[in-house]
Amino acid sequence: MTSPTHENTDETALYERRLAEFEYAIWHLGAAFARWRRDCLGAVSDTNLSSTEAAILHAVHMMGAPKGLMEIARLLHRDDIANLQYGLKKLTQLGLIERQGRSKKATVYAMTEAGTEIVEAYLARRREVLLRLFMQAAPSHGELDELIMRMHVMIGLYDQSSDLLLTRQP
Repeated sequence: MTSPTHENTDETALYERRLAEFEYAIWHLGAAFARWRRDCLGAVSDTNLSSTEAAILHAVHMMGAPKGLMEIARLLHRDDIANLQYGLKKLTQLGLIERQGRSKKATVYAMTEAGTEIVEAYLARRREVLLRLFMQAAPSHGELDELIMRMHVMIGLYDQSSDLLLTRQP
């Protein structure tokens, strides 16, 4: 195996620095999004939901159909099932979702009227505040589609990297 050339080492260092900048931006974006979601939910409801609980509530609301635990986990791209189960239990106790079905495999969660009201109020506030700003700052539709596609590619790269870490021996 040949050693990398000086040029490749410089290029690798540049990519590594850019990757670090990209990850720093992701951390900031994630924190800003979580803060927005918390503050927007707080503006439309006195229910104090964690980030996970808010995400679950939105996932259950999605497409107006009840969802099982594994579907919620897939929609949220999460594998921490115990945390999702805790969130589902809390949302059920708060009366925002309801459990339907008797067995674990057949159990789905559906929105209650109270839960639907909160999510619909959140979506209305998002249209009033965030969408207006987004439309002023957003790239063109084609550029936005490209950005979304690249974000999904990066998700795939991170997933594949995690798989490699778990399956490769040192």
